[in-house]
Amino acid sequence: MAELTRSQKKKKRTLERIIKASYDVFANRGLSQATLEEIAEAADIGKGTLYGHFESKMHLIAYLVRHSVDELIGFMKSQIGKPKNISELLTVMISTQFEFFVQNIGMFKLLFYARALVKQESREPQVKEIRKELNRYLDFLSKSLNGNVEGGHRKIPPGDLAVALAGTVDGSLSYWLIEGVTSEEIEKKANFLSTIILKGLSGEANL
Repeated sequence: MAELTRSQKKKKRTLERIIKASYDVFANRGLSQATLEEIAEAADIGKGTLYGHFESKMHLIAYLVRHSVDELIGFMKSQIGKPKNISELLTVMISTQFEFFVQNIGMFKLLFYARALVKQESREPQVKEIRKELNRYLDFLSKSLNGNVEGGHRKIPPGDLAVALAGTVDGSLSYWLIEGVTSEEIEKKANFLSTIILKGLSGEANL
């Protein structure tokens, strides 16, 4: 790989500052309230510089969603390995999502807001891109399950289970953050939640 020029290195550093500032501003202000001016100020760059990287806020949001999904999938791939059985696979898939999001709260909040964004009827091409990225995440979860999973005496389609796993992590973490639960407490709650899910899938839960 050719070494980056001084100009390319500077552009890369600026992009990294924009990304970090964007996660912080969007996490605190939400997607609709945050402005590019606020992001430029947080990144300590001029607004023109920001527009040199992203022509609109929606282009920036779409980029951050793609970046977040890339980072999440990459992290999960590095942790899943070769599980011995489906129970171990599900445990790892749940725990790694919680671990990643606890370490990257800005990404979690961005994806949380993005899911609400795609529910709105919009013809903006960036919204379609965001929906595609969120579906790519679900597709990764589904393919990682390698076929149907036994749940008691019933077959559970991997696509449905992928949605259930993503929804469980998303819903649980969002409420834990509202409650002010610490990272250590989230880890314990995540392990307990994994146990409940696995017992339910194996038909051992008394509901």
